[in-house]
Amino acid sequence: NVCDRHDLVEDLTTYLYNASLLKYIEGYVQKVSPQKTPQVVGALLDCEAPDDFVNNLILSVRSLLPVDALVDQVEKRNRLKLLTPFLEHLIREGSQDSHVHDALGKIIIDTNNNPEHFLTTNPYYNSLVVGRYAEKRDPNLACVAYKRGSCDDALIECTNRNSLFKLQARYIVDRGDQPLWDKVLGQENTFRRQLIDQVVSTALPESRNPEQVSVTVKAFMRHELQSELIELLEKIVLNNSAFSSNANLQNLLILTVRTRGGVLTVRSTAVHVHA
Repeated sequence: NVCDRHDLVEDLTTYLYNASLLKYIEGYVQKVSPQKTPQVVGALLDCEAPDDFVNNLILSVRSLLPVDALVDQVEKRNRLKLLTPFLEHLIREGSQDSHVHDALGKIIIDTNNNPEHFLTTNPYYNSLVVGRYAEKRDPNLACVAYKRGSCDDALIECTNRNSLFKLQARYIVDRGDQPLWDKVLGQENTFRRQLIDQVVSTALPESRNPEQVSVTVKAFMRHELQSELIELLEKIVLNNSAFSSNANLQNLLILTVRTRGGVLTVRSTAVHVHA
């Protein structure tokens, strides 16, 4: 009780474990302070206690313990996989706690157990938390998580840092969000050229969505990317894409080519694309 009151849980656990008083450890977390289980588990891991004992201890408390604190204690000791039975038990019981699903997602990423399936189908994990964890291991997986949660800033930073500009271009075209376009096409974006090149060469030509084409063309026009717009329109109008016979795009290409002084003569609000 004194150790509990003065928050000396780790010291108490270490003493009891070294004295082989395991029943007292079990009694402490089950009857006295189940909310202190994370600190007890951390101390047991430092004492190199057997995994079976630690797992059984956790399972004996189950939903009474704070999952986020437990994950933190185990993760900082690089023993996250230890929690697999506990997390799977909670999920079987119907837990929708994001901390539970975040931790399981991290384990699945670490063990490479079909992580992309988890990241695209699990509705309960926090995209930003799991994405940041995945980024240290596989930036492509991180972007799957970021895309699922529409974490624009995180995905752009990740793809910039890892030179994944084709992935970034596809994401931005798919999002079709004008404020996002304005951000990435702004002069202050040091990776603007790499992004534009991938939009022109890959992301938009492979799109079959009229709205995506319309939003992208408007964004290029708004930022006065005249030569890039001509190249883009040539790709999607002249190269047998799904929009080769689109009269609006054909007219826009002609008018853009005729533009003088670098100022577009066609208002962006006039661009309408139909499949």
